[in-house]
Amino acid sequence: MKKNNFLPGLREIARSAAAAAVLLAASVPVLAGGTFVMAITAAPYTLDPSGYMCRQGAMIALSIYEPLIVFAGRSPDAGFVPALSAEVPTEANGLLSKDGRTYIFPIRKGVKFHDGSPLTAGDAAYSLLRAMITSDYSLFVKPVLGLNSLRGKDEAFVADYAALAKAVRVDGDKLVVTLKAPYQPFLSMLASKPFIMSRAWAAANGEWDGTEATWKQYAGIKIAKSGLRVKANGTGPFKLNNVDVKKGRVTLVRNADYRGGPASLDRLVFTQVEKETTRLSMLEVGDVDYADLSRSCLRDLADMKNVTVVEGPPSQAVTVMVFKFKTAAQDNPLIGSGKLDGKGVPADFFSDADVRKGFAYSLDYEKILLEVARYKANRITSPIPRPGAPAVSPYVYDPAKAEQHFKKAFGGKLWEKGFELSVPYVLGDDLSQQVWERVAAALQKINPGFVVRPAPRTLEDFIANGEKLALQMPLNWNSYEPDYPDNYNYAYVMLHSEGPFSRYTGYSNKKIDELTEEALRTPGDKREELFARMDKIYAEDAPFMLLFSANKFKAFRNGVTGTESDNWLYYSGGYMDFSKVNKP
Repeated sequence: MKKNNFLPGLREIARSAAAAAVLLAASVPVLAGGTFVMAITAAPYTLDPSGYMCRQGAMIALSIYEPLIVFAGRSPDAGFVPALSAEVPTEANGLLSKDGRTYIFPIRKGVKFHDGSPLTAGDAAYSLLRAMITSDYSLFVKPVLGLNSLRGKDEAFVADYAALAKAVRVDGDKLVVTLKAPYQPFLSMLASKPFIMSRAWAAANGEWDGTEATWKQYAGIKIAKSGLRVKANGTGPFKLNNVDVKKGRVTLVRNADYRGGPASLDRLVFTQVEKETTRLSMLEVGDVDYADLSRSCLRDLADMKNVTVVEGPPSQAVTVMVFKFKTAAQDNPLIGSGKLDGKGVPADFFSDADVRKGFAYSLDYEKILLEVARYKANRITSPIPRPGAPAVSPYVYDPAKAEQHFKKAFGGKLWEKGFELSVPYVLGDDLSQQVWERVAAALQKINPGFVVRPAPRTLEDFIANGEKLALQMPLNWNSYEPDYPDNYNYAYVMLHSEGPFSRYTGYSNKKIDELTEEALRTPGDKREELFARMDKIYAEDAPFMLLFSANKFKAFRNGVTGTESDNWLYYSGGYMDFSKVNKP
């Protein structure tokens, strides 16, 4: 994706933008004979596994597409086992070069795509190349080419196709990938990304044809223009049956020819239901087998005799309040007058570190945990969660310190003038509403002239104006889950100037960039000193506010089994491997 897309590559980076998808849904009665129905918060805005997938899209794609290798256990340290590759490359089996740069993947024989065509090494090579080409900031560009993006800051290409084709090639029935330099998390990245698709099918559906002549036409293509937004053809246990855009419903059917044997369930139905109270009621009466719910529903769920709640592992997500250092200035109603006159804020409002720190000290985090997260959550203390992270966040509730920083902001003018800004959220998103109401109340206590207005907007409005709103919003709250299990991923995404967060916010610190790159080259057990230094810079700069991380849980009808997976990707993300799920 191009730089102006809102935080590309992240799984659920904007709760408000998560509504940018296909439209509204009605309830779907549970059918006998193995139909599993799910009420989800929003319909996926793409099924293209190479695109920026929201959580709902990832949930569906995991049942359709497969990766080359998969995690062997719930811990990433358990290693890997083969999937569409017949073997996991190691030095011992000769499939990984001694210099750690060249990986050879023998493609599994006898595997068919859902359209009946056979999987080939050419399809695997095409899929990896397409993943890099269609997203300017693909995860794989860095290890394969040594670049953070296919494009430079002026949007001109800094990569050429010859380099891509040399690095990703076919040797008979093998995919050969040669990295720019050894890259510690490369296999973890592959195990985290099920994206193998048929080259011929993709081209027939309007996607890149796999040739040098056309690759630039598809570089960084926007989600809305993807030919695969509502189409899919993988090798996984379920295949796409129907996408009802108007009702926000996606239906999958069992792949009888799946290489691992057919799943027990005949059909999966994912249907969008906007209001959480409706999703909760549908689960209680049996209209659905599973519902996406927030922790605020746990008390109600405890009283439901026909519903099972399974607590999951601690969340891998980092939830933050994001400050945009410079918003769109023209025709931006979210910043009011656009001036520091008590009736708005300037476009660069959050470029002032004292404004950011004032906000950070204003929130009563414990109260938010109690009232919103129901205390099944932990305060995040570092943008790089790890055993060695600080015990306490650098910013805790301290109204006196908040006042000190606000009085210094803009040379003292902010305290005198006050400010007004608006924060949009999707109507019906109760969690966002609760968060913004508490932010507004906290700032009013600091200074009655500080006004944050929670501004509900309809889902249709967000769909129509999602990209524009992303550029206009001075403040929003987002959650990031790692793309793969390596702390470098957190460091790069959250703090590096070319990472998704900083590309969106405008934050940049040269020292952070240097430390991030050094961490990539440093063995995992020797990185802590680097991460600790990055924590200190984060505390000094306050580019965003660390909030909390709530434990995951699942809620489904009694009798449903097989919902927990031993694959790190499913387990840590709270996803279900539907090939193993059964229902009575």
